Amino acid sequence: MSKTTHRFIKTNDQHAIIHLPEQPNGFAILIIGDTNHYVTNQTSSWLQHPERRKFIEELCRHGYTVYYSNLYGRHWGNDGSVELLHRMYHTILKQEIINSRIHVFAEGMGALSAVKWMYHHGELTRSVSFMNPCFSLKVHAEAVMEQKLFYKQFHREIRKAYDMSEDEATWFLLKDKGMYDYPSKVPVKIWHNMQGTPYSFIKHSRAFEKFREDLGAPISLTLQLPGGRYDLANKVKNFYQKNELEL
Repeated sequence: MSKTTHRFIKTNDQHAIIHLPEQPNGFAILIIGDTNHYVTNQTSSWLQHPERRKFIEELCRHGYTVYYSNLYGRHWGNDGSVELLHRMYHTILKQEIINSRIHVFAEGMGALSAVKWMYHHGELTRSVSFMNPCFSLKVHAEAVMEQKLFYKQFHREIRKAYDMSEDEATWFLLKDKGMYDYPSKVPVKIWHNMQGTPYSFIKHSRAFEKFREDLGAPISLTLQLPGGRYDLANKVKNFYQKNELEL
């Protein structure tokens, strides 16, 4: 079995990790995680969780260079997160021998940054895959509004991420258009679990599917049954390979 190594780096005071395959295929995958995602100077949520670690290892086994950043913690798709991803992209491109067009894998909250990335940096992006994505702050706010403790926490996180007052954050959540402000025709695949995710399949993934259809750029959307990430790694790999035929 191929071995993988990882290296810790820092961009804008944010810790990041590059996972290096033993036999590189020349392509890189940027991971943008959900609210439970983190990277320190010694470890990460992907290294600590057995199934997530296996997911990374499987992608590396197929030759992919995989990287991700702590990304300011719960950034909720703010512009700073996208700017940092762009800086890190150029850092990785200088350090590793990879194709200049990368794949993106975004989970949960990470979809908010990924959609902005697709819009602003589509020319750098080969494809984007989503797992249980959140495409709208407004929709998520409405979903947690009746759960007062969750909503208060979410509201605090929005104020911090976007540097807003309480009133500004409330207004911002009411008028947020999410994905509709960032149209892009980059190839997209979505996997959405029917259990264990706070993001509604109908109001996030299905709504994004309809948006892309109207845009003239249909996507592939798959309902994912509960299970491990071992199979998901192969499915993600297969999707990426379909988009590697044109260099």
